[in-house]
Amino acid sequence: MKLENIKKVGVVGAGTMGSGIAINFALWGYSTMLCDISESVLESSMKKITRDLDIFVQEELVTRQQIDEALARITTTTELAIIAENSDFITEAITESVEDKRKLFNELDRQCPPHTIIASNTSFLLLSEFGSEVKRQDKIAITHYFVPPHIIPGVEVAVGPGTSEETFNITYDLMKKIRKVPIRVLKESPGCLVNRIQAALRREAFRVWAEGLSTAEDIDLGVRATFGFRLPLDGPMTHYDLSGVWQWDRDVRVAWADKQFNSVEYGLDEEVAERIKQRVAQGVPWIIAPDQLEEKKNKIEKEYIRCLKEWYWCTR
Repeated sequence: MKLENIKKVGVVGAGTMGSGIAINFALWGYSTMLCDISESVLESSMKKITRDLDIFVQEELVTRQQIDEALARITTTTELAIIAENSDFITEAITESVEDKRKLFNELDRQCPPHTIIASNTSFLLLSEFGSEVKRQDKIAITHYFVPPHIIPGVEVAVGPGTSEETFNITYDLMKKIRKVPIRVLKESPGCLVNRIQAALRREAFRVWAEGLSTAEDIDLGVRATFGFRLPLDGPMTHYDLSGVWQWDRDVRVAWADKQFNSVEYGLDEEVAERIKQRVAQGVPWIIAPDQLEEKKNKIEKEYIRCLKEWYWCTR
């Protein structure tokens, strides 16, 4: 199985996630079939898809011709057998129920051609929880999109216990082909990668509100106008490099890490906390090579200035 062998894709579940996922595939050239339990659900989904694509045209993201071609690539069905038999890659986007997903995966495994890759859009369940009975263990994976899935570029590509390297790589490359930004998740974890980070931020935001530290409005403002402002350009690992923590004196770095990654206060596993502290103590960046630091910093700061002008200064 190779990426070029994928000609037809299927999406099971035509709600908010399923309709957006279908847009991604159809817009970038794939014959796409959308499946749900009733014609009325599918009709509503197609109306939503049309509205969403119209906004793309209004914002000059794509042309009217591209939209017309994308809509022509989408077909619908209420018959699971039809979508199973006619998909080289199929995405499950139904309710987050272990039992419902297990039944669907087992049925798809039974009805899909042997080469078909079956992916789940689950946001917090483990593939091993509902895919353990599937015979094609090497051909199942997770592709976790984020709301709204036709706009947010990132998609987590995660493995199950039996996912083959070939399936993982094909799925990763397929996401790139439909203009998404695939994020590799190398082992099973509830919430994959991004939702764990989001959850940590949400817990702390709710916590400081409950402590009376600030209002909900100012908590949001504090995030958006500070590190949230940076996030389109540098994530936490890149920011560590740019901030120069790794260049501090070793004793200062170690003291900083002891405070930041206290296993008792922050609920970290002691082994995990120690591994982080040892990495910080090494005094090396995560991503940016030391000889490229200034160039990267200057480039990002120019982008910051453009964002400052567009998002803040020009609105006052």
